[in-house]
Amino acid sequence: MKKIISLVLIGFILSGCSLFRIHKRDIAQGNIITQGEVSRLHIGMTPLQVKEIMGNPVLVNIFSNERLEYVYTFQPGYGNRVEKRLICLFQYGRLREILGT
Repeated sequence: MKKIISLVLIGFILSGCSLFRIHKRDIAQGNIITQGEVSRLHIGMTPLQVKEIMGNPVLVNIFSNERLEYVYTFQPGYGNRVEKRLICLFQYGRLREILGT
């Protein structure tokens, strides 16, 4: 009886130790940037209008109100990291340029 219990116990211990692939979680961070949201942006919008569409930016420049940066990163458990950036530049309180990757 002791042999059976010890064999079962050893089997459970070994099955948890790298015999199977360890699960890694997908990690998503930042603002989700969709093409639909980006297509709704246009030159001349106010920062408030941009925030209504895109949400609050992840990166805020405390020295200038002329720039909003939206960053989204996705790291699959097993795979390459994907990063998307959208930068909205303002001049005199109006959207002047949209930069993105």
